[in-house]
Amino acid sequence: MPLFKLTPHWEAVDVLDAPEIIHTMTNLGLKVDNTNLLQNEDIWSKTIKDSVLVSAYPLAMWFASSWWRLNFEPLPASGKFPSIDWRMAHEMGAANHGYVWPKILFASDSEMMQIWASPSKADLQQSVRYLNGLDKLISVKSSDFQQSLEDFISSVLARLDTQDCQSTDLRHLWELIKEERSEPDSFNYRRLEAKLGYDPDECPDSVMDKALELNQKMGNDALSELAPIYGQTSLNAIDEIIANEGLIGKPSIPNLHKIQSTEAPWKRAVDTAHELRKELSNNAGVIENKQLYDLLGLLESTVESWTPSSKRNNVALAIPENKQIKFVPRKSHPLAKRFELARLLGDYVLMGGSEEKWLTSTDLSTSRQKFQRAFAAEFLCPIEPLKDFLQNDYSESAIEDAAEHFDVSQTTVNSLLKNNGVIYSDFDNYSESRFPYKLAA
Repeated sequence: MPLFKLTPHWEAVDVLDAPEIIHTMTNLGLKVDNTNLLQNEDIWSKTIKDSVLVSAYPLAMWFASSWWRLNFEPLPASGKFPSIDWRMAHEMGAANHGYVWPKILFASDSEMMQIWASPSKADLQQSVRYLNGLDKLISVKSSDFQQSLEDFISSVLARLDTQDCQSTDLRHLWELIKEERSEPDSFNYRRLEAKLGYDPDECPDSVMDKALELNQKMGNDALSELAPIYGQTSLNAIDEIIANEGLIGKPSIPNLHKIQSTEAPWKRAVDTAHELRKELSNNAGVIENKQLYDLLGLLESTVESWTPSSKRNNVALAIPENKQIKFVPRKSHPLAKRFELARLLGDYVLMGGSEEKWLTSTDLSTSRQKFQRAFAAEFLCPIEPLKDFLQNDYSESAIEDAAEHFDVSQTTVNSLLKNNGVIYSDFDNYSESRFPYKLAA
């Protein structure tokens, strides 16, 4: 498993600043997956150094003050540029205090902390130029990431203790965070607050009251997928989707092995899609609409005549109702609707095949949504049969023919080919290797 490790080497440096800054001056190292992200060129001395001279206090304070949003708030939905408020809680440069920090971005997918990093630009006019970035997104298990932050913050506090500098904002804040983490009700409240896009105690009472009402109705798992989308706009939009007539069905799928959580979401999804196809005695053939809809307990004629009541729903839901499920897709185009229902089928499997769990399909990049997308793609258009169909012809017309054959979009075919390394891509959709948005210089 990739590591995230901050290593302070304390230094006595004569600077004019607050005591907590002076006493935590350090040559700081940071390794992510064995890449030294703090290796730098000191512009003034023209030397290459493996650590950077900074105060650890502002960085520790940033990790603590951003703790809840940093660890529980996901990336905004695909195609939406994050707000300044979001960036301040997820970009390391927000630690500031006059130091030059590397371009590192953190965003949780609910299972893993995703880390992106890039080197400083060669022409950057600053005292320190960071030399290394990450060639691809690195994912660190959330619990491991949190433990690394806790170790770092504790080391800063221990250093301040040795310097007889105990009463600091960092100590008071960290004690509060530890207390809230240890109390289930406080923990769940802070986590929900963060997913809604608010810092501690900044969420309006009306928004939190509505969120708690929805949490009671649909459960934390479902609301966790919806809160980041509607928390800064209106949670009432969720009620409007729930009020739709929808498509009533009772899913019926073969018994599948329990999904193991040790693999990446896309790998678990691909394995699950293969197993379901095997149980259906259809390892390589086209999944006809009727077969897909039968698995969800839906009538083909009803699905094909159904259109969403709103053209701009941001999510699709599947809502438990009297031992059945009401499916409310958001797509009207036949191919898009077919793919979305395949995603909801994957979500149904992921949630344990229960008619009591709410299903959600969104544009977020949480582990749950990653699973759905990969499941739907591999279930409808398995990569090996796709390659057999194309016969090494990856021209535009061949891809059009493949999309028509498997009844999926050309985008799905292209993504499958890129994700599996069949055709070239400058980034990997499964690992999302490039920065999700442009960071400042």
